[in-house]
Amino acid sequence: MARWFHPVDRDQGCLLPADARSWLPADHLAWQVIGVVGELDLSRFAAAYRADGQGQAPYDPAMMAGLLLYCYFKGIRSSRKIAGACVDDLGCVVICGGARPSHQAVARFIGRHRCEVRRLFVQVLSLLAAGGAVGGHVAAVDGSPVSASASRYANLTGEQLADAAAAAEAAISAEVEAWLDGAAAAGQAGQQPLWDRDDDDSLPGAGAGRRLAALTAKLARLHAAQAKLAERQAAAGKNAPGTRVRAAEQAVQNAAQRLARAEAAQAAKMDRYQRQLAAGKAWAGRKPVPAERSARVAIARGRLESAQARLQAARQAADAAPVKVSATDPDSRMLPAKNGGWLQGWNLQLTAARRQILLAVALHDNPADVGALEQMIIMAIANCELAGLAGRIRAWLADNGYACAASFAALDHLMLLVAVSRETAQTGRAGDSGDTIPEGWQKMAARLATPAGKSLYKRRARTVEPAFAQFFARFGRYLNYRGTEAADTEIHLMGAVHNLAKLLEHRRRCLAATT
Repeated sequence: MARWFHPVDRDQGCLLPADARSWLPADHLAWQVIGVVGELDLSRFAAAYRADGQGQAPYDPAMMAGLLLYCYFKGIRSSRKIAGACVDDLGCVVICGGARPSHQAVARFIGRHRCEVRRLFVQVLSLLAAGGAVGGHVAAVDGSPVSASASRYANLTGEQLADAAAAAEAAISAEVEAWLDGAAAAGQAGQQPLWDRDDDDSLPGAGAGRRLAALTAKLARLHAAQAKLAERQAAAGKNAPGTRVRAAEQAVQNAAQRLARAEAAQAAKMDRYQRQLAAGKAWAGRKPVPAERSARVAIARGRLESAQARLQAARQAADAAPVKVSATDPDSRMLPAKNGGWLQGWNLQLTAARRQILLAVALHDNPADVGALEQMIIMAIANCELAGLAGRIRAWLADNGYACAASFAALDHLMLLVAVSRETAQTGRAGDSGDTIPEGWQKMAARLATPAGKSLYKRRARTVEPAFAQFFARFGRYLNYRGTEAADTEIHLMGAVHNLAKLLEHRRRCLAATT
């Protein structure tokens, strides 16, 4: 049976309209990104280039910034994939005006303008503030692990790093000696020196310069890893016992207190039963049993034994496990993965306001959130001031992972609500946890115990946790760049694009409301 199809003529002279503005709909993402980039201040990008016209002309910073925002918006973050999108993605073709930046050009642009790329986050936040998109007076802080561009199996101890550095130094010395010997032999034979012929791989000794550069870079990374290892060893000695040991000790203390309360309650119940029997009164309900035979006491005792076993395991692991550091990316570190196991990465910190608009993003190099609260709130306040939102946020919320007496004291001038017990108990979904409130946390506990505190704290989860879901759905749970500065630049660019999505959504809602 014959079928009718649209004809395909790949030899046609022109498949696209001559006017590039007819290639995409007027409301296409590419045109929206171009419009937003036109509202940004990119003068600092341009100031980084020479103005005398010498050398090869660089790409327009507005074009490159628009290309980055557009590709990151679509989840394309690799510099090679961005370069590939400039060929087969019509939106990239429109943004670049037909130009095709190489992946080296994309990576160089980000590396050259790291400070300016990070400033894009505040500039997009300013556009949100100017458009009235930032509502509410509450912000919440939370953290979640992300993978670094490094393998967790590249972590080495101090001895392993020293051996690797010695091997690299020996290889460099051997390479230099071979290079000099070859140059001397070439000179005696009246030949051209090897370093002038390094582009010919067929010649003896060719490529020595590239090998020497690679070995030197490797040695520099190993030295940086040794310095980071010494820093972490000093921090481990200063903060001993470790975070896990302290948490396990607190769990044992809480379990022991719950067992004591269960035994006391059962003994009091047994005492009341004995008194009623002595008075000749009938006992309503089941006959109580001694504390040693009570099921509730047995459960509490079992939980105490489990907590003690976890404490012993944590102490053994802390004593047995040496401090290690990654030879590939020394700034990242081993973290507990979200779904179990371990990963080499960072602790991503977000401060979010209503509708999951981000006020601050940062990378924390500690698996525990403790210690990041003050940094995140100060950073968010500074960003709000730059964006024209000074004084807008009046309450700051965080879960019990941030509970710390030092942070409470440093941020005492703010309306801060940090859980001091389990989340279910803090939000009223369960009864009193019964845990002892440490010294220095009582003021925070009293603030949370008020009706206003309870009502306000319930906003924490719905304010910040959907921000992580949206963030990871768009970008994934990994980073492409290594080192603190490069990774921080990448995470700020991702935060700017997250807020850009909020800005475009807000403008669509406003446009729909007026039409």
